[in-house]
Amino acid sequence: MIKTNINLVPDHTNPTPDYYCTWQTQLYASCDGKPEGQRAIITEKSIFEREKPYGWAYFYEKARSDLFFIMDDSWDVPIKDDPTYYGSLILNPEKFPECTKGRTNEESLKYLVDKMKALGWKGIGGWVCAQESEKFGEDDISEYWKKRLSEVHNSGFAYWKVDWGKKQTDIEFRKMLTSLAKEIAPNLVIEHAMVRDIIPHSDVFRTYDVPAIMSIPMTMQKLKELTGTNPPQENRMGLINCEDEAYIAAAGGFVMGIMRHPHAGEFVNGKKDMSFPEVHRNLKTKMYEIIRAARWHRMAPAFGEDNIYASSEELVDTWRFENRDEEMEAWWLEVPAMLESITDGVLAKKAPAFVCRGCTPPEVIADDMGNRPYVVASKNPNGAYSIATLGRTVDRTYEIPKCNITFNIGDADTVAVFGEYKNLILESSCEKVSKVLIQDLADELAYDITDDVHISENKISIPGELITKIGRISQPSDDTSEPGAVIKLI
Repeated sequence: MIKTNINLVPDHTNPTPDYYCTWQTQLYASCDGKPEGQRAIITEKSIFEREKPYGWAYFYEKARSDLFFIMDDSWDVPIKDDPTYYGSLILNPEKFPECTKGRTNEESLKYLVDKMKALGWKGIGGWVCAQESEKFGEDDISEYWKKRLSEVHNSGFAYWKVDWGKKQTDIEFRKMLTSLAKEIAPNLVIEHAMVRDIIPHSDVFRTYDVPAIMSIPMTMQKLKELTGTNPPQENRMGLINCEDEAYIAAAGGFVMGIMRHPHAGEFVNGKKDMSFPEVHRNLKTKMYEIIRAARWHRMAPAFGEDNIYASSEELVDTWRFENRDEEMEAWWLEVPAMLESITDGVLAKKAPAFVCRGCTPPEVIADDMGNRPYVVASKNPNGAYSIATLGRTVDRTYEIPKCNITFNIGDADTVAVFGEYKNLILESSCEKVSKVLIQDLADELAYDITDDVHISENKISIPGELITKIGRISQPSDDTSEPGAVIKLI
């Protein structure tokens, strides 16, 4: 391989509404303070004071320009939880004294927006309770939301993550929010959840929570459940947010809502962080995956035009608990569907073997042990292709089976590759490929690997070891991110 002076990654802002969300960082900073403690700790101090477990505004230095910063539940509620404030969307002066001092809510939001943009973030948004505040409510519901939309429009507040609340399953309420926003705050992105039928009327729809240990199969299954969704209506993006699964988002043309954060290891009180356990994938040591996914979205933005196709064949992942309190948040073990999936201390989840959009499913040949990874692949409306192999969880291990995978990319010259392979064979309809470049998406320069690959007729075979080497070449030794690279065929 020969290093070039070519940078395949464009230097512009990611147009996809990807974001980092503070909810799991709130759990970490409150030492698993449960919802009350997590709600209390979302403050000016936690965002801007640098000492651990705070300093959230300084996360993701290399990806900030591609991400929104989303303040989760409850930035608009006092430190002592008061449900009458839910849905107020008024930056709370007790929690944000500097931002709100002597300012209207619109001015306070603008002050915060400017402060976050000065630190390099694409913008800032917030969690929204799906209801009007009892304390600040008005008889005219439409006027209530028009006022708040006017404030976010004038302040530059960029994103509403509309979640639970008294109207969480009210599709007409959710439609109203999006419709009013298009009139009053056209730059505001509104994310919905819970009600599948809202997708065609949404900018973004979130697939919702999954535990870290079973995040891959449960996210794949949630995507399968969204097959057959109606296309987005006029002026709606109809994008799907698959939360913290960055490589599923990148390869599948979805949005990512990142929950992981770089405060690795135990809580400051010495207890284990069960939301991101150090066993299994240890997601808090996989920061460079976020950089790579966000940069690929510069080249191939998330899209809502093509439906989701999921395989009927399913794979099964298992996890054998040794200490449930340290390996999964306690509330998950109160969810009936989760409890029903546990037998003799072993959690089992099944999911489709692959999810594809706009492309032919890749051909996967199992490894010598008969194992295969989960696979996500798509063809972007702009013509770029992408593919990801995702790891399997068995007993108490996590790894990506390294397989020979053939992927038909038509006449595309740009392909993103995430995960690990034995060999990746790209089937191309181009008459002749004379040069192959590859670049770690988190790096600045590409490598010429023409002499390291096998080109015959319409196939380019790339050794998996080469993808792994270059796809991780920029990350520091303490980062365990899986490979992510862009390939250019010339």
